[in-house]
Amino acid sequence: MKSIITLATLPAFALLAACGPDSAVEEKGDALEERADAIEDVGNERAEMLEERADEAATDTREDALNARAEEIDDVGDDAADRINEVADEME
Repeated sequence: MKSIITLATLPAFALLAACGPDSAVEEKGDALEERADAIEDVGNERAEMLEERADEAATDTREDALNARAEEIDDVGDDAADRINEVADEME
C-alpha cells in the first residue's frame, strides 16, 4: 500500500522539481500580489466601517452619503489592487 501511495505522488513531486525556484522578478511579482491583497483588504475594511456608521445614521440623507463614500473607498482599493496585480502578472 505504501508503494502505491509513493508511486501516485511521484509525478507531483517531479513537476514541482521541474519548476525550480522563482526568479528574483517572479518573487517581486509575488510580493506585489501580496501588497495588492493588503491594499484591497484595507479598502474593504474602511468601507465596512463606513457602512456600519451608515446603518446608525440619524437621517436617510446621511446614510446615503456614507454608503456612497464607502462604495468609493472600496472602488479605489479595488482599482489600486487591480493595477498592482497587472504589473505583477507581467513579472511572472
